[in-house]
Amino acid sequence: MKITKTMFASFAFGLLLVGSAQAAEQKFKVIVNAYDTNIPELNVEGVTVKNIRAFNVLNEPETLTVKKGTSVKITIENKSPISEGFSIDEYGIKEVIKAGETKTVAFVANKAGAFTIWCQLHPKNIHLPGSLNVIE
Repeated sequence: MKITKTMFASFAFGLLLVGSAQAAEQKFKVIVNAYDTNIPELNVEGVTVKNIRAFNVLNEPETLTVKKGTSVKITIENKSPISEGFSIDEYGIKEVIKAGETKTVAFVANKAGAFTIWCQLHPKNIHLPGSLNVIE
């Protein structure tokens, strides 16, 4: 009986250690949204500009923050009318998400720093970059 209790206690303690050694997991949902803005006329300080069109794409939220060592899972939903990219170079992430598609990327945040999240498909002045901040 003592052997059984000792074995059970050792097994339970082992499970406790294994569970505490696992890294925490943090999940994010990022929406890629496109904003197409038309301004028929704008007058600033006596200068009139007509037919202004701005098309910008951004990730919402723009900034993701995690602790170093965290298991990260990011679900990206593309609400833009065209395919968009989702890249974090330092983590080897380079995804293409078609219009209306949702994809998930997973990695361990094992490098501290501020890393740019960007669209490798379009110029940075169209798809505004975001940031992954990994803190110690």
